[in-house]
Amino acid sequence: MRGSKFKFCMLFMFFILFIQKVTAEEVSQNELLEMYKDGFITKEEYDILSADVSDNGSLNISGDYLYELKVNGNTRSKTYKVISKDKKVYFPLIEFFEAIGFKNYDLKDNNEKIEMYLGDSLEKIVIDRNKVKREQSGSIDLKEGDILFEDKDIYLESNIFKSIFLTNYKMNNSDYRLYFYTSFSTPEDLEIKLNSTKEQLEEKREENTLLYTNKGKMFELGYLRTEFNQIFKRDKDSGDGKFKTDWEGSLEYQGALLGGQFITNFDVKEKKFEDVKLRYDEIWEQHTLELGNFAAGDSGAREWGFSFKKDKGYILTSDKTYIIKENVPIGSRVELLYLGVPIDVQDSENGVVIFNNPQIKGDREYLLKIYEPNGRISFKKINTASDYNQQNKGQIEYDLNMRENHESGKVTTDSNIYYGLTNNLTVGLGYQREIEEINDKYQYIDAGKIELVYTNFIFRNPYVLAVEDRRVFNDIYDESSKKNVKDKNNRIYKGQLDVGKLRFKGEYETKDKYYDEKNRINYGVEYRPISGLELKYEREENEFYDDLTSKDIKEIMSASYSKSYKNFLFAGEYEKSLKDGDAYSANIYYSGFRTFTTKWENRWENDGEDFETVFSIFNTSNRLIDYTVEFRYSEKDKDMLTFRFNLKYDNWFNFESFVDKKGNQEYKIGLDRITDLKNPKLKLDSMDSCRVKVITFIDLNDNNICDPEEPRIDDVKVSVGGKSVMTNERGEGMLYGIPNHVTYDLKPVIRKPSFLLGRNKIKVRGRNTSTLIAYIPVKPMLTLTGFINIDNTIANTQAKKILMYGDILIKVKDLKGQVIDMAVPDETGIFEISGLLPRKYKIEVSYTGVSHQVKTLEQVVELNYTDDSVNNYGIDISSSKISFRKR
Repeated sequence: MRGSKFKFCMLFMFFILFIQKVTAEEVSQNELLEMYKDGFITKEEYDILSADVSDNGSLNISGDYLYELKVNGNTRSKTYKVISKDKKVYFPLIEFFEAIGFKNYDLKDNNEKIEMYLGDSLEKIVIDRNKVKREQSGSIDLKEGDILFEDKDIYLESNIFKSIFLTNYKMNNSDYRLYFYTSFSTPEDLEIKLNSTKEQLEEKREENTLLYTNKGKMFELGYLRTEFNQIFKRDKDSGDGKFKTDWEGSLEYQGALLGGQFITNFDVKEKKFEDVKLRYDEIWEQHTLELGNFAAGDSGAREWGFSFKKDKGYILTSDKTYIIKENVPIGSRVELLYLGVPIDVQDSENGVVIFNNPQIKGDREYLLKIYEPNGRISFKKINTASDYNQQNKGQIEYDLNMRENHESGKVTTDSNIYYGLTNNLTVGLGYQREIEEINDKYQYIDAGKIELVYTNFIFRNPYVLAVEDRRVFNDIYDESSKKNVKDKNNRIYKGQLDVGKLRFKGEYETKDKYYDEKNRINYGVEYRPISGLELKYEREENEFYDDLTSKDIKEIMSASYSKSYKNFLFAGEYEKSLKDGDAYSANIYYSGFRTFTTKWENRWENDGEDFETVFSIFNTSNRLIDYTVEFRYSEKDKDMLTFRFNLKYDNWFNFESFVDKKGNQEYKIGLDRITDLKNPKLKLDSMDSCRVKVITFIDLNDNNICDPEEPRIDDVKVSVGGKSVMTNERGEGMLYGIPNHVTYDLKPVIRKPSFLLGRNKIKVRGRNTSTLIAYIPVKPMLTLTGFINIDNTIANTQAKKILMYGDILIKVKDLKGQVIDMAVPDETGIFEISGLLPRKYKIEVSYTGVSHQVKTLEQVVELNYTDDSVNNYGIDISSSKISFRKR
């Protein structure tokens, strides 16, 4: 009894001392737990002392705590130190990095500053005593007490820690477990992704891709587009105001000729040909060659032309206006997207779509969303960034153009070649032959030019320097102007420097005395402080020979802002000009409706006096119907209000209407149809397509080539671009209307069980209207057979051999060691594994019994096609080894 009292007194005194230590904030929660486990305090006492733990997981008792740290569900540390101080919880940063194996950081300034690069995007984050600097998601100002530097580590307040590194965390203070869920990819995550990518690359490396494309033919019938419209028109300003009828019709043809594409358009009403072209797309390094005979105005005159160039998708005019021009499948409707929102829509004409929209600016990326007549949707990127014709080392680009002038009967020439001497220096050479009427006759003016473009960095800031010198070779005196054309020379110097979000541009041109203008200087600065906001200042000064004391000055300041939000795009621009007055615009585009897109564009010019507004609705997503509705109001055109409506139905019916405020009206109703002249009954959706002829054959020698002696195979279903065909008894099938310039996976389904495609991947890509022939090699499956021969020294009777056959296991593996199939011999010792392809395998033969000690054999064999597609091997098993031989 006396001992019990003594023990109680000692425990009571310890309890008092313990309470004092807790009050003095000297006892940690870990010590409390250890004392409970050792029996110094009861469960009730532990619960009372542990009551200072808050409900949200933070600790009210100051001290150091050791937690088991789990990151994304996996235990990373058993002793992760957490500090509780002044009712705040702090997590150590370096210890966290060590726990997850993160090493992409650097400590500076006596370990009081840390720089790191996080995750897949390698976002740079810098943490010091005052701020957390983040490149992508904005900085955080640190308050006093948000960061601690202790024990050679950096402790961040839990909420700050979470905002940088975690999507969420959970503290379990009853069993001291801390759960982190990271907002970035950990080194383990990156390794898993890397291994997955490596496996995918290895699988692709083992695949053998067969890409077929159509070759140019001397001649093959192509496609004919027939378009006829009946027109009803009423003009209120002339006549009696009644409707007058008219009509229009055209026949457009595209087919293979002389290895290229022959394209022409015949005006049925006027009985004359429009442009006639022979085009070779992608003939070399994305260059297009085009020969043509073109209609020149309404006079009926024609002009021959030639071009060989790399199409950049846009044109920069002399007044620095950007026009997007791109070849698309004939009959397509195309959306122009900026920041993911449609800002314009156009129908292609003769396979070309043109966008002349004020929203098209330099140094921007646009997307053409092409709705082809067959329902397929494709995309093309257009980047209007000025590249000054720069080339990489060894890269060459051509821009050669020749055009006949019907008035003079002579030919103009404009040719340029750009070559990259190094990755920094590009040299350009040019030759121009112009036609001028001098002294009452047309004469050639020949000129040559040289360009040098140099790009590099200065203090990590990119810059471009370019110089162009143009000289005329002719010596012709013009009596009317009293000048000689040999003085028609000029030199241009350009420069551009990017410093952060600023771009400085300058251009200086000097001309010889043939011109009225002597010097021109243009300079400006562009500033993009935030995404979508662009501030520009540009000034141009012109000095003339006849009056060197005065200058023609143009000065423009502008601000434009574009912002996309969900399905909206808001675009506004203000331009202040010293000469032309102020102009500003405000536009809204919305593409959130299920089947149509709307745009509302407003522009004020001449200091706001001239106002025009356009509201449009256009549809492209419905394969059956395409329509455009437009309302336009303009103060400049005497309060003109116009309404326009266009509709196309199922690619054969066309309706257009136009109505204005005055009562003028015009309606068109007609037919628009495309026909394959080799199969007129077939419905065809696009002229820029080809026919694909598939030929399936049994590839007996495994060379993926259709040799004359190899048999064809029928009953193979082949699918390309949503179209399917079944091969006939000759192994052939024809698919029509496959769009060009798109790579399709050709998907064969082999219905016969003894054949398969193997690891070949078949692709087709049409380039013109000629028939594309794709050969599909079908592989007959091989069978590996063998006979187990057991030596009489280990099994001297047939009964013993039969028992031992059941303990023999044959595995077929690939060269990586992955098991493909396995077999056990039958009671006669014969085994068979089928469904194999001609290649190398690892054959593993092992004895699984316990009666004998026989070493496992692993042998690499190469299976090949034989007359009966069977590869036969013998396996000899003795008391000490297994041997392998071909029978």
